[in-house]
Amino acid sequence: MLLDLDGTVWDSEEGIVRSAVHALESLERTVPPRAHLVRAIGPPLHLMLAHLGVPDEHLDAGVTAYRERYLTTGVFESELYPGVTEMLDRLADDGHTLATATSKGEVPTHTMLDHFGLTDRFAVVGAATMDGTATTKSQVLARTLTALGDPRPDRCRMVGDRHHDVEGARAHGIDCIGATWGYGGAEELRDAGAAVLAHHPADVPGLVDRR
Repeated sequence: MLLDLDGTVWDSEEGIVRSAVHALESLERTVPPRAHLVRAIGPPLHLMLAHLGVPDEHLDAGVTAYRERYLTTGVFESELYPGVTEMLDRLADDGHTLATATSKGEVPTHTMLDHFGLTDRFAVVGAATMDGTATTKSQVLARTLTALGDPRPDRCRMVGDRHHDVEGARAHGIDCIGATWGYGGAEELRDAGAAVLAHHPADVPGLVDRR
């Protein structure tokens, strides 16, 4: 079982939005309405900032400014979705090996997993590299699957809340369960080709074997 984190395991909206605002203000860019900031959550950091209007030549500076706040403060401005811990434990009890596959950087990913006491539940922690060499969902999944020993795609499932999760999983021949409680919503996930939709973490274990 491969799990996205932001919008799937935990609600990190507040920390991401405030850190994005910090980055935009540091670059003296216009800060869009909050709804636009929330819609930008999900893709790799460079893409998120580009979506928020940061030009290519300032993206590296934007990433640095974002991380200045996020790595010290933003990571803790989050909370687990109700029922997530029980979902993870049920999946493990059912015999599934758990791994993360997130576009969040490796450093904040480990910080947040430790903060929420979830690290030991995952056999592999797959995340974006901090140096930018592997940031897309497909790239992160490739690294995660290698660390898992390259299991057959039909033996894997992805759980994620944005179209990036669905598309990244599809690139590896893996079905994605769409988490509608996250940032993307049912329509986005359905349009992207999610195999099935889950409306609450408790729904996921019973949907794993559906194709």
